[in-house]
Amino acid sequence: MKKGVRILAVDDAPFRKRVDSKTFVVGLLFRELIMEVALRETVTVDGDDSTDALIRMVGHPKVRGEVRVILTHGTTVAGLNLIDMRRLHGETGIPVIAVTSKEPTDEIRAALRFAGLREREAVLERNPPYVPLATGRGVIYYSLLGMERDDAESLLRRFAVESKLPEQLRVADLVARLLDGLRP
Repeated sequence: MKKGVRILAVDDAPFRKRVDSKTFVVGLLFRELIMEVALRETVTVDGDDSTDALIRMVGHPKVRGEVRVILTHGTTVAGLNLIDMRRLHGETGIPVIAVTSKEPTDEIRAALRFAGLREREAVLERNPPYVPLATGRGVIYYSLLGMERDDAESLLRRFAVESKLPEQLRVADLVARLLDGLRP
C-alpha cells in the first residue's frame, strides 16, 4: 500500500440498551495518521441500516473519491446491526477490513437467534471469516474484502502504533465515545 493512503475508520457511539432506538456511527478520514475529515451517521439500535450508513459516508462530498480503505471496528454496530462487508465493498468498490481485538466467537449468532433475528445470520455467512494477525502490540483478528492479504496485513501492522488496533480505529473509538449521552 502506497504512502498517503486515505483510510475511513468507522466505529459506533455508545447507546443505552432497551432505551435508545438510535445511535451514531462515526467515520474519520485519515491520510496515513493525519485525521482530515470527521463524519457521523445515525443508525438504528439492533437495526439493519449500518451498511447503508457506511455507503452514505463513502459518498459524502467531503470524502467521495478519496477513500482507499474502509476500516471497521468489527462487523456489528449499534448492538446487532450487522455490516454486510460484501455489499459495502460491492457498492463502493473500496476494500473493507473489519478488525477486532478479541477472537470472534459464535456470540453474535447466538444473540441474533435470541433476539429473533435469525435471518440476519445470512450476513454473517457472507462476510469473510476472521483470521489472526500478530502486530508489534499483540494479536488482532481481521476480516478482509477487496485487497491482497499481504497488503492488508502490512497496513494493519504499520498503523498499530499505540495499541494492537490500527491507530485510525483507536481514534475513531475515542471520538465515538465523546458522543455518549447525545441522542440522534
